[in-house]
Order: sequence, then C-alpha cells, then structure tokens
Amino acid sequence: MFGYDADFDPYVEPIAGNYYPINTAIFIEDERQSFTVLTDRSQAGSSISDGSLELLIQRRLLVDDARGVGEPLNETVSITACPPYGNATRIGDGIIIKGTHRLMIGGKGSGASQARSRMDESFSRPQVFVASASKDVQIPFHQPGLSLLKKSLPDNVMIVTYVALDDDPSSYLIRLAHQYGMNESTYSTPVNVYLQDLFPNHDIIKVTEKTLSANQDRVDWEKRRLDWNESEGMTASSDDKSMLDIVLKPMEIRTFVINVKTSGVIPSSSCSTSSSWGLGVIVLFTFCIII
Repeated sequence: MFGYDADFDPYVEPIAGNYYPINTAIFIEDERQSFTVLTDRSQAGSSISDGSLELLIQRRLLVDDARGVGEPLNETVSITACPPYGNATRIGDGIIIKGTHRLMIGGKGSGASQARSRMDESFSRPQVFVASASKDVQIPFHQPGLSLLKKSLPDNVMIVTYVALDDDPSSYLIRLAHQYGMNESTYSTPVNVYLQDLFPNHDIIKVTEKTLSANQDRVDWEKRRLDWNESEGMTASSDDKSMLDIVLKPMEIRTFVINVKTSGVIPSSSCSTSSSWGLGVIVLFTFCIII
C-alpha cells in the first residue's frame, strides 16, 4: 500500500500520505499466507512497512496541523457555545472511540476472498432484543418465526435493501449485491438469482429495474447515458415479469421495484423475526437488512 498511487510521492508525507479509508476490511498477503482485519466502522489504515498493518480509530491533536481547518482536531465530550454566543471552548476529556476488530489468517492469495466472505456480517451484525415477562403472559405473536426467503441466496450474493414502499403496500424496493470483485475468488463469477425466491408467500406480477438510488427507471436512464463504446455492454433491463431470473456480475449492485399480489399476509417490515420463550423470558432475535 505504501506509495500505491504512481503519481504521488509517498515520501512527502510518509505516514499521513499513505493512510487510506478502511470501511470494512484491510489485508496483507504474500506467497505463503494472508492476514486480514475486519472492522465494524470506518477508520483509517495502512501498511507502512512490509508485513505490518496499522489502523487509526481516532486521532486527537492539541495544536493546529496547518491543513486548513484553523483549529486543533481536539474533540472532547463537551464544548461551549459557538460565536456570537460563546467562544467554542473544548471542555472535558477527549472523545473515546471504541470498535471491534476481527482477525483472520489464511493461506496464499486468500486475503481478498476471506475478507469478502465475512466483512458484511461483521459490519452489519444482527440486532438482539431481550425482554422479560411472566410465563403466564400470552405472547402476542401470530407465528413464532418469519423468513422472507424461500431458500438461501448464493454465497456471493447479499441483500442490501428489502423494504415495503409506503405509497403502495404491494410494492417492495429490493437491492441485491455481488460481494466479490474480479479475480478475487472462485466466487468472482456472474451469478443467477431468482427473484421469486425472495417472496415465498406471494406471486410476483411485475419487476421494474431502477437506478442504484431508485429515483428513475433504469431503461430510461440507459437511453440518456453516455455511450462509452465498451466491448461488454451493461446488463439489459426490462419492465415485466420475465425479469424474475437476473444475473449479478462481480461487484455489481442492482435495484428493483417488485409488485406482488396483495392476497395473503404481506410482510410489513424489512426485518425477519423469530422468538422463543421460557422461564419468564422473551428473547427476540431480529435481523435487519441495511436500508
């Protein structure tokens, strides 16, 4: 990583100039083994010397570093009011940032592969809710469990968004992502996903592919986009039920609005919940999709 940018002199700022944003994982590898660190929040990281990894979770400066801010990067637990109501004086101890780091050791050339396989579940962990109640209290659940999938997705596919749209209870916004990049793993290949598997209790009547932000139909955007004359064109889009079987390429994210029949029970949440109880304790395990 040291001096990765060919147009940048790494020795001008040998430390700060070689730190990069680490959102989910960082790894190093050689001809024999690999070492990966998974993070649960964004931070800075680098490999200043061969065989080493550095992560910067938080920094605090008591003097201005002459980088244009005009004040020290001195974050504290409190501050007085800003002008004209005060002088913005920092008060108290410095802010303490905590996080979780997971270490993974693998074989030759496996750094990217093992990072991809675990980074999302580390960054977006399931949320657990616990409550207590008498064993005589009736549990207000109509069913003990709910799954929004007919079967497991391929190992290289992640659901990024699964949410009911407010303006139409029969419409859902779905985002699917390929978790691996090119030439990173045996999973770095295009993969098919059958959208009906995301709605085991409902029939899909319409599929409309949207842009990533879902603010326009992809077919309309493609008509206006700049043609780069690429040898490999973009995945064709559609606006009907025939689009149930889609293909995700490495690192591709595709967004859809899916309409289903309204008969039966429609999931009212983007979370799947199961419950168990005993000895007067109710335990809720909730897995929420990132939205």
